[in-house]
Amino acid sequence: MKNNVDSKLLLGLVIGAAVGAAIGYLAATDKKEQILDELNSFVGRVKEGFNSAINKYKGNLESPAEEPGRTSE
Repeated sequence: MKNNVDSKLLLGLVIGAAVGAAIGYLAATDKKEQILDELNSFVGRVKEGFNSAINKYKGNLESPAEEPGRTSE
């Protein structure tokens, strides 16, 4: 059990270091405005896709498919 906790801690530290390095690179680069614009565009597309999937899922919950053999009156 302790080994599992240690590996999760190590993974968290590695991810944190990678995120910190990426932020440091963005802060030091001359093209940070361009990179941030591209990143915002990508995040916007992901957000739209996520919202579309959520709305589709909600639509399926509100109007379930009819059971085979049953007719609506």
